[in-house]
Amino acid sequence: MRYRMIVQFAELSLKGKNRHRFIKKLRKNIKDKLKALDYEWPVIAIHDRIYVNVADNVSRETAKQVVHELARLPGIAWLSFVYWFNEQHYQFLLNKPELTALHDLLARLAREHYQPDHSFAVRVKRRDKRFAMKSQDFEREIATTILQHSDWQKVNLSQPDQTFYVDIASDGVSVHCEKIIGVGGLPVGSTGQVLTLLSGGFDSPVAAWLMAKRGCQTDFIHFTAGHQPLADIEQDKIVRTAKIVSESSGFVRLFMVPYTYFDLALMELDLDYDLILFRRFMARVATELMPLIESQALVTGDNLGQVASQTLENMESMNKSTDAMILRPLLSYNKQDIIALSADLGLFEVCREPHKDCCALISKNPRTRSRSYVLENLEQTHLANYQDLINETLADAIELTFYFGQLVNKQSIDRRIHGQ
Repeated sequence: MRYRMIVQFAELSLKGKNRHRFIKKLRKNIKDKLKALDYEWPVIAIHDRIYVNVADNVSRETAKQVVHELARLPGIAWLSFVYWFNEQHYQFLLNKPELTALHDLLARLAREHYQPDHSFAVRVKRRDKRFAMKSQDFEREIATTILQHSDWQKVNLSQPDQTFYVDIASDGVSVHCEKIIGVGGLPVGSTGQVLTLLSGGFDSPVAAWLMAKRGCQTDFIHFTAGHQPLADIEQDKIVRTAKIVSESSGFVRLFMVPYTYFDLALMELDLDYDLILFRRFMARVATELMPLIESQALVTGDNLGQVASQTLENMESMNKSTDAMILRPLLSYNKQDIIALSADLGLFEVCREPHKDCCALISKNPRTRSRSYVLENLEQTHLANYQDLINETLADAIELTFYFGQLVNKQSIDRRIHGQ
């Protein structure tokens, strides 16, 4: 007997002719995640699911921990840690198979998972009809073993508290008793590339994760109050936020961009529209970066009506500052729903830390309504050297690269652009 993992796809069965491409991407993401955890385990896609063969020298406890790590990957409906009996060794498909090993295992699992006053059921799936017994007959036989060799007393076939699964296939038999629910969605990297405007709050990292759940590879751009030294940048709250998101979405780049030049350009002016002017500036800087990183859309954590800058009028003014598509996955969420999702993703503690958000520093009393033509006039009057501001801002940017929770590279974007 060996250990295995069964991975059940989420929406991939609905993809028709493109299904193979999505499955291939999910398989690669699982392999990459395992590699990041220092495991080189075979990952095999067969029919409607993926199997991961655990190495012989790995303990049951370690394998179960890895199952929970894989459950964080988008594209997975559920997965299970399974006990695997190879058909070549056990020969369960003979006319009169020896099933003692299966019964012994299920009796032991029944004892381990017993809970007083709870009910159980057995589910047998006979994929290979050469197996001598029909599914229902084998279910009754296993249930009898459980009742005789454990403290279980109640059988409930409709709504059991505990289910024991037996999957009989041509290459062997899988036994498992716990389905871990995944995040669902689509495999990261299967639907495109996006760039998320990352702030210091709860919203934008959750928005980025929601896009990752829909299959987007996501990068981040964050506007900082000053120039960040590379030496101690890993302790920065924003860096730790991007690192956590990368634990489930894999390859993530974070661009730390100082907004010093824009701030200096407006320092002596008392403009009511300074916040929306700044948001338009952020959109344009991000748009300038997008071709370099092959990004197809911008993502923000905007939530309609949550703060002054997130009114329909101000969102429209931001939209008109760029030709890039702007996506807002949190637009209709309640704040408490966002915070709850942040907690589920392991982001809550880092997001709640104090942080001087750039938008709050730019303006204390922002306008709730704006018109793009008014903003364009202000930009032409006070920010005549606009492209220079963008170029100088990007020249001082820092790029950090994460791979499944590990910071693997950090450099100035200026060196990247010039290939140094």
